Amino acid sequence: METKSKFSVRQLAIIGLLSALVFVFSWIQIPLGEVARIHLGNVFCALSGLLFGPLAGGLASGFGSMLFDFTNPLYISESWITFITKFFIGFLAGVIAHKGAGVSLKKDIIGATVGSLTYVVLYLTKSYIMKYLIEHQDIGAVMTQIVTKGITSTINAILAIVVSVLLAKMMRPALAKAGILAK
Repeated sequence: METKSKFSVRQLAIIGLLSALVFVFSWIQIPLGEVARIHLGNVFCALSGLLFGPLAGGLASGFGSMLFDFTNPLYISESWITFITKFFIGFLAGVIAHKGAGVSLKKDIIGATVGSLTYVVLYLTKSYIMKYLIEHQDIGAVMTQIVTKGITSTINAILAIVVSVLLAKMMRPALAKAGILAK
């Protein structure tokens, strides 16, 4: 008996391309010491969800970010956590942006904001658990890292919200005309 795949070749190709964009734009970065960086990867995590919905957005965000972690020995052991936390950017942006009929600037802004801020909370929580509870680092050092990561993650979130919403507004008409946004 033949079973039908839950993903079409088209959907898999879109998720693959979006994952590649997340991966590549994660490399466009400004490192801040050894614990934080400002980058453009989260822009494409949110954009994936805004344009293609929660599942494609979440998977592209998770896979692209996880692949980025594979390129750095410091991050590779936590790549599975990155998949989960980054998944929420695209997933939540997509859930909110695609809720109800039609698209709107308001839903895009709320979706990108909820997805990005959820990631910030998850990332800072993971950092605290790893550094203080598991590695038993001094609480002063941990809090210094959390503050630094919190500031840069908030900057990344603001960047992701503003740029992804603007790109979604600009790209939707062309993607719709090309038939790429068709369900």
